[in-house]
Amino acid sequence: MNADFEEITTRRRIGLTLGLMGGLMTLYLCIGWMRVVDASPTHTVPTAIDDWVPFSLAWLPIYLFMLPMSWAPVCAFADRRNVHRWIASVLLMYVPAVPLWLAWPVTVPRDPVAVEGFWSFVFMLMRAADPPVNCLPSMHVAVATLAGLLIRQVDKPVGNGLLLLMPFIWYSTMALDQHWFLDGLVGVVIAVAVEWTTRKLMPVPPEAMIALDRRAHWGWIGPFLAAVGGVFVYWLVAV
Repeated sequence: MNADFEEITTRRRIGLTLGLMGGLMTLYLCIGWMRVVDASPTHTVPTAIDDWVPFSLAWLPIYLFMLPMSWAPVCAFADRRNVHRWIASVLLMYVPAVPLWLAWPVTVPRDPVAVEGFWSFVFMLMRAADPPVNCLPSMHVAVATLAGLLIRQVDKPVGNGLLLLMPFIWYSTMALDQHWFLDGLVGVVIAVAVEWTTRKLMPVPPEAMIALDRRAHWGWIGPFLAAVGGVFVYWLVAV
């Protein structure tokens, strides 16, 4: 390592990630359920593109893959300053998102889906936890875009791979009736603007743009596989 490198321990990485992801997910769900409980008026933002996307449960694994992808950057950055820049970027994305969710909640009409197999069971659980509001902007698309933009600065193949995956995540949000096309578009705009802003305000020396060993990405892929596997075992035994 060079003199400009600032280390961050694995324990601190885990603590920061759990605190950030847990806190923001709690905020997201609380705002959503608050809107359901007080029956606030909601809005829809359909476009012609939404009419072209049929409902398909086959897109659920791609849609869910975004959840652990939200902390992929912390598994890519070796330098402490890049980790802190990732945290600042994620928090900054919520600055325009929260007022939109509160003042102008967008919803997507969702037809009921019969539970006929494992993935429809997972879909039922997801819908039971996530109310049909807080749709604009789509944080699924925003976080996926941000992860790719940040990681490509230290590991271009991985970052570019995540950016190539982002349109499929965007499509999955529409194919599952979770979001409108415009929700994803606003999410992309927010992510690009946030990444540019934090890059200017929180510069990191080129010498510190160091990637962790790629095996560290099991830190976000592993929990996803474990969670899906755990739900699958429960479904086999209890359903």
